Amino acid sequence: MNRETKKFIGKILIAAFFMVIMAWSIFTFFIPEKYLPILPWMLIFFTLVAITVHIYQVKLSKKGLGHFTRSSMIISVGRLMLYSIFAFVYLAINQKNASVFVVSLVFIYSVYTIIEVSELTRMMRRNNNSKK
Repeated sequence: MNRETKKFIGKILIAAFFMVIMAWSIFTFFIPEKYLPILPWMLIFFTLVAITVHIYQVKLSKKGLGHFTRSSMIISVGRLMLYSIFAFVYLAINQKNASVFVVSLVFIYSVYTIIEVSELTRMMRRNNNSKK
């Protein structure tokens, strides 16, 4: 595993840690009746998907910018489909606190997407600058 991948995994794990602390605080002190038992599993699921997809995209980036761009779009759609299926299945099984689930899902997705896009952008810039 290269240094950039380890750095990304570290950032994702730090973000997950802060989200755990934040969720614990919110669901302990402010809205304990709205706690979602699936929340820890959702964080683990999103973390594993983010790390796996990032490792795959790093491999794709070495094949060239054109190939990376096409594949990245397909990966993004696939990941959105996976997350949507996850949400639909959960909401079909458990509609209690659906609004809390959706807000949590969107928040986790947004945090991980921001981290992933910033890291991939930085990596692609670095790769383009080193080729010039």
